[in-house]
Amino acid sequence: MNPQSSNLSGRAANLLVIEIGNSHVAVGRVISADVKSVERFFPDQSEEFGTALEAEWESLPEDRERVVVVGSVVPTVLERVCRQTEEILGATARVVGRDVRLPLSLAVEEPQRVGVDRVCSAAAAYEQVGRACVVASYGTATTIDCVNDEGVFLGGAILPGFGLQSASLHEGTAALPLVEVHAATSTYGTTTEEAINNGLLYGAAGALREIVERYATDLKHWPELILTGGYSRLVADTVEFVDAVVPDLCIRGIALAYRGAAERTDQR
Repeated sequence: MNPQSSNLSGRAANLLVIEIGNSHVAVGRVISADVKSVERFFPDQSEEFGTALEAEWESLPEDRERVVVVGSVVPTVLERVCRQTEEILGATARVVGRDVRLPLSLAVEEPQRVGVDRVCSAAAAYEQVGRACVVASYGTATTIDCVNDEGVFLGGAILPGFGLQSASLHEGTAALPLVEVHAATSTYGTTTEEAINNGLLYGAAGALREIVERYATDLKHWPELILTGGYSRLVADTVEFVDAVVPDLCIRGIALAYRGAAERTDQR
């Protein structure tokens, strides 16, 4: 569908925002610029998600139009969520990247292959700081993306997330245990479990520092650094150069994408 021809409601609509990632599906209410609540489910919790979807929809004020907006990186789950939205709410979901234009310009070779979550999170960060920024997202994968001072998404780096790294060590060796990453209790890992934990955690901190330093060299100044995702607080507590941790950054970016598209429509 051509985003320019979508039947978008006004930018003042109350939004039910759905974020579909590799490891979770989140649903939250966004009223004006405020995120009122966010609930997260595993992708296979379809029934629980449907119950929350209906409850969050009913909780949206009806003083203005209510709209469902979705950002997704998992096509199969997106199809199911769109069906649930239609069946449970009687509403058609507006999908970022399909019905709603991405909220940033992308200076990359294959824009269609960049995850909607990465772009929306970067847009939400830039909208807040108004200058060059880096968004590091810690989930199934770790992504560290950069937006320049003009608000253009430059691209980034993708690394395996903590869970994937830990599973790889466990499955690829004869004796290494599976470790859930947590705050380090000592500089030196004195047990195998702690050695793995420290390697993963300090490795993530080192990668973050190195990548952001390279971005800063290219930008010619140090960008604002915003962390998001399930492990973001853990990483932020490990390093000293993080400016903010925003757990609902992608939700905010999906809402921003819709409001930007609606504003363009209103101005015609």
